Amino acid sequence: MTRLACDLTTLRRGACPSIAAPMQTGDGLLVRLRPVAAALAAKDLLALADLARENGNGLVEITARGNIQLRGLTATSVPHLAEGLAAAGIVPQTGVAIETPPLSGIDPSEIVDATPVAAALRQAIAGAALILAPKLAIVVDGGGVLSLADMIADVRLDAVATNDGVFWRLSLGGDRRTARAIALLCPQTVVAGAMTIMAALATAGPAARGRDLDAAALAAGFDTKPGMPVFLVPSHPVGVHRIGDHLLLGVAPAYGQVHADRLAALVRGLSACGVAEFRLAPHRTLLVRGLSENTLAAAQDIAEREGFWCTDNAPGRSISICAGAAGCASAGFDTHAAADAMVAHAAELLDGSVDVHISGCPKGCAHPARAAVTLCGTAAGIGLVLDGRAGDAPLATIPATELAPAIQRLGTLLRTRRAGDEKAKNLIDRTAPATFISAYQGQQ
Repeated sequence: MTRLACDLTTLRRGACPSIAAPMQTGDGLLVRLRPVAAALAAKDLLALADLARENGNGLVEITARGNIQLRGLTATSVPHLAEGLAAAGIVPQTGVAIETPPLSGIDPSEIVDATPVAAALRQAIAGAALILAPKLAIVVDGGGVLSLADMIADVRLDAVATNDGVFWRLSLGGDRRTARAIALLCPQTVVAGAMTIMAALATAGPAARGRDLDAAALAAGFDTKPGMPVFLVPSHPVGVHRIGDHLLLGVAPAYGQVHADRLAALVRGLSACGVAEFRLAPHRTLLVRGLSENTLAAAQDIAEREGFWCTDNAPGRSISICAGAAGCASAGFDTHAAADAMVAHAAELLDGSVDVHISGCPKGCAHPARAAVTLCGTAAGIGLVLDGRAGDAPLATIPATELAPAIQRLGTLLRTRRAGDEKAKNLIDRTAPATFISAYQGQQ
């Protein structure tokens, strides 16, 4: 069998870490993959667990966009991983990332199955041989309970139901609400319309993203002008979902990371409960399908025993964290311990109304977008950023040894100021940054 060469010269930030181009991290090489198959069988996940253990350090992650990451690989073990995936029949997607809702084709509440459009667009892009940005993200969203309305993408195609049938709204750089509208396309022209944007991106350069394009100029080239599609906040995939005749349970490894042994134990336990299918989903979630009302409680017990969240009120799901000092040489502190302290002492932040980001360094790999509250490791200590990104200048910085009591003080501040069942977003919005700084630094 021919082995895949692992070129260490490709180990760089700014590109998606794939089998062909893994990323160097503090615990070795990292590979990210998304299987072509939307539905995975138990044997597929058991094979992934075995490969993670045999070729890396055994740590498996599910990312915010629903990809799998394997950690602790080496230049020698990456080709063995590629061989193992092929032997198991697991084919990773290649090329531009095109994402569809995890239940496309089986959710009766969706406007239309997005899978055929995504497949046709992927084929068109591959056939055009365009040079596009490595991290370019495309969303093709047919709607449904677990739609991708809240997922940010460079290019979006959102299904819109009208009196004249289903159309696709083409837009740039955002989620369904914030993306800049370009055109409303009929099913017969949707791929060609999207390829117009792909060509514009390729012309703009190999690093161009959706935000870099002139939306108004592009829109002028289309005959149909889009309105705003309905923005319904999708259900969070973690927890129980009853969709048509389907009973699904969304489970998420705590903070997105689990050891292969516990993943395998989860899969075997859920299989014994009747689960026949697993689907990767956004928000670091694994959707399991095949449970009955009689086996649901047992499945939830198994998930919790193996360190997975399986209820829609798990507080930690509002926190995005990276591997931290245990898994990355760039990280300045233990992000997992900080997240646990946040859950224990500042749960008022974690009601789901805001994003909380705990980043080991200013790269902000776990949550590149803005977050209401970010704790970020820097050369000077742990910085506090409000309504910003990990790389933004912190409002205040403390030594890593003082982080736990600082989180406790923030929790005390929030509990003291909170009015009844007030949401975290409103509480943060009406609290002056100077008040947060004082609590963070212990100057109250």
